[in-house]
Amino acid sequence: MIKRWRFTIAAVVIAVIATLVYQFWYRRVPAECKPVQELLSFNSAQSKVIDEKTKDDQGLPNPDQLAAYTAWADGLADRAGKVTAPNLAQPAVELATLANKFVGKLELISSTPHAPGAPPPPEYYELTIINDQINEDIAQLKKACQR
Repeated sequence: MIKRWRFTIAAVVIAVIATLVYQFWYRRVPAECKPVQELLSFNSAQSKVIDEKTKDDQGLPNPDQLAAYTAWADGLADRAGKVTAPNLAQPAVELATLANKFVGKLELISSTPHAPGAPPPPEYYELTIINDQINEDIAQLKKACQR
């Protein structure tokens, strides 16, 4: 009976050690992905900030909302500059460039007067295209650095 318990305890200890080695050695994030992970987590955090500022708002962005978008684009640019791996730097820089372009279009839309009921300006459609491209770059970076 005691031998059975010793065997069971030994098997459990070996299984726990094997799991820990697998998690921390084989599933660890490569060093070149650390700046990408930082960029992606910043993007996620800023998205929540922007969502809070734009919640229940269907109109043009106000200065506070524009400031949140600008902080997002500036933060992405800063973090994209830290990505040095050749296969990751291109989508990271493209993401930052697109975010900056997105904010520029958003500022243009908010500074241009619009008549109530008028069709959306062409920049609105450009924003949707830029947003799709941003999402593609984010997905590419996530896929390259996923655990």
